[in-house]
Amino acid sequence: MKVELNQIFSTEETDEFQSWRTLTRGRFEKPLNRFKGMPYFAQSRGITPVINFHSNPFKEDESQTPWRDLIFQEEGRVIYNGDNYQSSKTASSTFGNKLVLSILNLYASKEIEDRLKAPPIIITKTINYKGKSGFREFVGFGLINVSPKLVQQYEKTTNKVFSNYQFEVTLLKFEDGEKFNWKWIDDRRDKSISKHAPKSWKDWIKNGNTTLSKNRLKIKSYRIVSEKEQSEMPTRNLEIINELLNIHYPNPTKDGIRFEALASFITKLYFNSEKYFRGWITVGSGDRGVDYVGRLDIGDDDFSKTSIIVLGQSKRYKNSISGEKLTRVASRMTRGYIGVVVTLNTFTSHAQAEIKDDKLPIILINGKKVSELLLTYMNLSGKTLSQVVKEQDDWANDNIGTEHYDTILN
Repeated sequence: MKVELNQIFSTEETDEFQSWRTLTRGRFEKPLNRFKGMPYFAQSRGITPVINFHSNPFKEDESQTPWRDLIFQEEGRVIYNGDNYQSSKTASSTFGNKLVLSILNLYASKEIEDRLKAPPIIITKTINYKGKSGFREFVGFGLINVSPKLVQQYEKTTNKVFSNYQFEVTLLKFEDGEKFNWKWIDDRRDKSISKHAPKSWKDWIKNGNTTLSKNRLKIKSYRIVSEKEQSEMPTRNLEIINELLNIHYPNPTKDGIRFEALASFITKLYFNSEKYFRGWITVGSGDRGVDYVGRLDIGDDDFSKTSIIVLGQSKRYKNSISGEKLTRVASRMTRGYIGVVVTLNTFTSHAQAEIKDDKLPIILINGKKVSELLLTYMNLSGKTLSQVVKEQDDWANDNIGTEHYDTILN
């Protein structure tokens, strides 16, 4: 069977969706074990046919899922936590972790023969459909090309600490009209290790990791996103937003500068680059609707390098941001400037359309994206939200300025 991105499968018998069991069984008797978080098929001819990294966001923070997986499909990136959740075991000894660690060298190898043996990793996640969670969505497939991180976490039922591995998966793209052909996995279980593989995988087999930048899955979206869709997020994301609004920044007036510092930090996380420089928080009557200033450097040497001034606006609102509220930062947009507007809520359809229609260089970061950026940072750094807020409060105290925006170029 050929599978499309984001196709939904049922884990129970239903007339509406194909069974996950039927798909993964293929032309064999045994399907993937859906009761394991990292199921895989036994080796055939010395190769592991496939590994499935399955994420269930509805079981986050429970004893058997005390971590949070991060899926960024549009960026072609997944941060997946392995299957150890007990202090009585070592991270390298559990069912899935042990297998993945044993084949990591295949993904990094410069030899075609090794890459041919590397198992594709398919990513799936549990979703709700009509109030039921017995469904899983096909997110994509890919490989590991970043060394895994060993992270520590508290056991839910005790005060003991356990270790687990965190794997980063690069998702690969499909060509126009191409789908994931499960015959490829069946062949890997049987007689062939490359037939029916997607073109991006074949290119990686032939040329190695140098091809990943062009073969990474990238989903571009220029559509208007409804406020309802912007508001729909996992429970943990919603908890982050509520904690920011009600505990850390409860007073829009008194907490204004503190929240501007957080928005500046969110912007740095968004650009995710050492070439982004945080400038300062603007104060006084001359800020002209700009709350903070940053600089994005482009180029690698003094001769060819240029810089773009980033003007930021923070909106600690419990209501949607309309187009009228974007006009102040929009009025500052001239050549060499881009704008960033950070809110803990949503942007109206009218506001989005206005930015797109006027082709304004303004990046809109809504509450959902704020929560994703913060959770990613917290997951990778091991810091709590309170620690992040405290760090930004300290940064604010040392980085308040009254200079003109252009001085950041110096």
